[in-house]
Amino acid sequence: MRFENERLSLELSDNTGVILSLTDRGSGVAYVSRPAEAPFRVTRLLGGRPVLVKADECCACRLSEMEARLTWNLEDGSTLTAEVSLLEDGAAFRSHLEAAVQSEIILVEYPVIGGMGSWADEMQMVHSFATGLLVRNPLQCFKPGEGIRYAPYPECFSGASMQFFAYYGLNRGGLYFGAEDGESHGKWLNLYRNGDAMEAAMMVLNEDMGPGKPVCAPYAFTLRLMKGEGWFEAAERYKRWAVNQPWCAMGTLDQRPHCQWLLRDTGLTTFGISAAYDRSDYIRRYHRDAGTSVFHILGPDWTKQDFMGQCPATLDEWLPAAFDQENLKAIREVGDHFAPFEFDFLVHPKDKDADRLAQSRHIFPPQGQTYSCDAYGFNMLCPCEDYTHDLHVERDRQIARDHGVDAMYYDISANNLLHLCLSDRHKHPKGGGRHITRGYQRLYEETKEACARESGGYFPIGTEMINEVFLPQLDYYQARAGARPASALEMWPYKKQIDAGEAELIPLFAAVYHEYGAVRMDGWGKAVDEMGDLFYDSAAKIYLWGGLYELNYEYSPMEAVQGKETRPEEHYWRFDQRGYEYAPGRLRYLGQFAAMRTGEGNPYLAYGRMMAPPAIGAADAPKHYWHFNHGKPEDFAGTIQLPAVRVSAWESGLKAHPGYAVFFANTELTPQRITLRLESKDYPKGGSVTLLTGFGHGQTPERKALGVLDGSITLELELAPRKPAMLEITPN
Repeated sequence: MRFENERLSLELSDNTGVILSLTDRGSGVAYVSRPAEAPFRVTRLLGGRPVLVKADECCACRLSEMEARLTWNLEDGSTLTAEVSLLEDGAAFRSHLEAAVQSEIILVEYPVIGGMGSWADEMQMVHSFATGLLVRNPLQCFKPGEGIRYAPYPECFSGASMQFFAYYGLNRGGLYFGAEDGESHGKWLNLYRNGDAMEAAMMVLNEDMGPGKPVCAPYAFTLRLMKGEGWFEAAERYKRWAVNQPWCAMGTLDQRPHCQWLLRDTGLTTFGISAAYDRSDYIRRYHRDAGTSVFHILGPDWTKQDFMGQCPATLDEWLPAAFDQENLKAIREVGDHFAPFEFDFLVHPKDKDADRLAQSRHIFPPQGQTYSCDAYGFNMLCPCEDYTHDLHVERDRQIARDHGVDAMYYDISANNLLHLCLSDRHKHPKGGGRHITRGYQRLYEETKEACARESGGYFPIGTEMINEVFLPQLDYYQARAGARPASALEMWPYKKQIDAGEAELIPLFAAVYHEYGAVRMDGWGKAVDEMGDLFYDSAAKIYLWGGLYELNYEYSPMEAVQGKETRPEEHYWRFDQRGYEYAPGRLRYLGQFAAMRTGEGNPYLAYGRMMAPPAIGAADAPKHYWHFNHGKPEDFAGTIQLPAVRVSAWESGLKAHPGYAVFFANTELTPQRITLRLESKDYPKGGSVTLLTGFGHGQTPERKALGVLDGSITLELELAPRKPAMLEITPN
């Protein structure tokens, strides 16, 4: 069965329903050159274990020149029906499974699109795993079965933060894949190597499990042709759909209520400074040397939490809080802000209230059945339960009332967890999916509202990691992958490829959603020279991608001052002593970017829309690193080749300040020369072109007029060592 239009040709097997070929008729490139092993995979529970269900031959029915219906009778008596439609630039797939009376179907994987080989010198795959992963030539750097085999959504630590991925030949065309689901249904978005070819598949979660329960995907999974111009092409394709979904209905940051001190005043963040011991000298030092307002997420030791298994359960175990008052005094004196760290859903079994805790427990699938690279071995509370809701809202309301906190932060929360609960006694169907997501949303919304009533103004909340479905609720998130390869945690399954330069973090989430929120905190840094010079690149990249650099103190001591550092017995993790001396020059380096973000660059880096950056012809340079801020198995050092100059481009997100900006950062100790060409078609509102340099605390940037963008302009710039620069294009 063949379908064709002017742009592509799609052939399906009449006997099996598998995709036999997919060809770009313009270029002649065959994106699918041979069939996958199977057109679908259906998984049922049998004796408490998941097993694949086989099918008889397919019954194929052509509905029109551009549509077909495929039906399979499964060996357990279930029936799977799919509809395939040819689009102007691709194809759309839908599925519905009617389960046999005795069968409990848990997953339907359809479509399965295999047989994708190489058709260009450089093949690339882009995925919304974490907040954006780019892999070069995945058939070379992945073994069979590797890649992103199981990427649950919505999940950002070990899954997909958005619902799309792409596989293409650089400048030689390719395929974009996306689920057009605005209702947050549970699913997996998979792109992996199968044999000697790449394979794409979407898995649908049964959100109401039980014998005889149907499994339906009430949305289309689409594939569309790409030019192969790079990852930004895929991001722009998804963005056209995504910004019209419910999670963007509140409007851009310039249109909605938001946290002004976080967006306008904050230039630096810290994470994990002990909340229960006096660290006021450090708080004052960071503010002074960076010359900016700092947002501190204080460590979990303000209550009975640590990183070694201790976590409160009931309200009277969480409270009262024990913040060191010298820390809070210093934060207020210098004009900083803070949030307490909370494991908001994590509990440990207790005798007190044990029954209600057990009844409210989130039941994850057994180890090995999560269909994820994460086992989710946590004892968590289910967000749909009243006990969880009441504890969450009341605890944080009292903290906001009694301690004047500026925000709340939640670790191992909704973005780290599989939105699947197997309890059949909770206020959600067994499986949950979107019901679990809505439970988290409701908790965040009502906690935020309760804290706002106590604080008397807008109250921001943030989490570890981010997902598109939580953009209306969350104001900021904490990440670590921007420091790769000098970091662990998210992106950990691809450490080998990142270390080898075969893969890298890309600002995919920012490209789609930056002007809608939330603020990224990233870097996992320390103000010590032992970290190496990758620090300068990581900081530049994070700021130029619209984020805030983060100094992190979770798993290692604070910097030594005159040979004296903080002690492990005064911390929530028993770290090794290091003795690495505080390097104020590193704070001054960060302060340049902070001044640019809170000053002339604010309409772009805080509020703006990310654009594809111009080519600048920057050379690569070796970057050395030493990562010690984690458990001992994660201690590692090395060298990686990265661009000597970082670049990003933005359109202003403030109506009162129209224009564009291109940002540069020379991360080397020597001047760097770059050449770039600006085109009016890329900056249609543009006019005067001005170069701004000399950012820093108390400094007024130097401005140099470079001409007018009228058609095109070619610029040659010499960038000073380890300094940022800003090229602003404003209407005449």
